[in-house]
Amino acid sequence: MAKLLEARSRLSAMVADGRQPFGIFISSLDPASTDIMADAGFDFVMLDGEHGRLGRIEVEQHVRAARAGDMIAFVRILENAPTLIQATLDAGADGVMVPHIDTAEQARAAVAASRYAPRGRRGMCPACRAGRYTLEGWPEHVHASDDNVMVIPILESRQAIENVEEILAVDGIDLVMFGPGDLSADMAIDFSTQGHLMDAAWERALAATRAAGKHMLAPAGFTYDDADMLIVEMELMLLRRTVGRLVADHRAAGDAPRHAAEGRG
Repeated sequence: MAKLLEARSRLSAMVADGRQPFGIFISSLDPASTDIMADAGFDFVMLDGEHGRLGRIEVEQHVRAARAGDMIAFVRILENAPTLIQATLDAGADGVMVPHIDTAEQARAAVAASRYAPRGRRGMCPACRAGRYTLEGWPEHVHASDDNVMVIPILESRQAIENVEEILAVDGIDLVMFGPGDLSADMAIDFSTQGHLMDAAWERALAATRAAGKHMLAPAGFTYDDADMLIVEMELMLLRRTVGRLVADHRAAGDAPRHAAEGRG
């Protein structure tokens, strides 16, 4: 019912094989979005509970859709809070992306919230999707969950870049996300015109990740294609851009013949 997909080993195997796992942010309330992304061939979805509208019920519905498509489902949570991490993992997610991780201490707290005792402080309750609503096989669930759930810090401040080596050294951190949006705000630069000013931060973070034997996730479509894994923009932004182009093309194609006909009249 809620079997974890061994996201850590699956993604690591893809990278080791020379492939680049590809994901997309999801913010639509309708789990059909996740169903579509699985059918399209994405390796993972990042359900957005930080900037998107997804609540606990919607997250669980999206996780079900991801499971049906044999696709990994992560969730970007609102903040580094044990209750949010627990609720997200109880819904059956393969891991959490945690914003504003600036120090190793914050990273350790997030990892502790994702693991059951004695490895962490995650609350124990089988009456949830992750626990399969039964105590049967509970020890196996604890072992599998602790070994497979992923905690993904977002590096999105100057402090995080300064502490990147210490963050990567935290046991339980295998993948980090480079977040140029908030990083540009923290650096007081315009991401759309001065993104190159973050190049040094990117290069330091990527080099530290490589040295630590960990993996880097970054947004696609910019200058971060050297990352181990890429993620594209929110699906609603993709929808907006696609339909905007469709309408513009229709207007451009439809107006020309009409004007020509009017001229002949």
